[in-house]
Amino acid sequence: MRDSSGAARRSAIVFALFAVTGCAATLRPLSPLPGPVTGSEGGTSSVAADASDMAYFDSNPLMVPVEGVAPGGVSDSFNEARSDGRTHRASDILVPMGTRVIAAEAGTIMRLSHNALGGTTIYMTDDSGRFIFYYAHLEKYADGLAAQEHVQQGDLLGYVGMTGNAPVPHLHFQAMRRDMSRRDYWNSPAVDVRTFFTLTGRVRASDEQ
Repeated sequence: MRDSSGAARRSAIVFALFAVTGCAATLRPLSPLPGPVTGSEGGTSSVAADASDMAYFDSNPLMVPVEGVAPGGVSDSFNEARSDGRTHRASDILVPMGTRVIAAEAGTIMRLSHNALGGTTIYMTDDSGRFIFYYAHLEKYADGLAAQEHVQQGDLLGYVGMTGNAPVPHLHFQAMRRDMSRRDYWNSPAVDVRTFFTLTGRVRASDEQ
């Protein structure tokens, strides 16, 4: 991570801008898939974490999906208001451009896509199929990353960027409890998993590049 003179002052300006504009990522797949249905508050629908979610993360510790970020470094932005009456329903992890983005759990890449709000994005599911993890605003993907690829926790997925509607470099990370009865998995209800992060983001040794 690089630093330069005047960084503190610029950071204050950047964070102020971010607070006003906010992360505009939302779950909008590319055509020909239909757009997502939003919840009653104007954002993605959500459900509260329940006992089965807690048991899952007890058995499958969740890693912060950005290299070098500890669980305590993830801010609480799940219920923050966003533009056009939306509610965020995700965690924003603010780090320098190009910081490495990694798999929060072992699982399978479902879809790599680009859209106006989320920019360069990834959808992946964990090995149990219980959760879908959505990564948005990436600068680029890791070399060779492909849909249907199985990844291990900590595998390199891409790099933090500002693609889509992102006023500052950050990763928009969202966990959704997958509803297997619906085809539009990107509209599965979001779960606030911030308190379930227990592992600091670390690239798997065999995946260094």
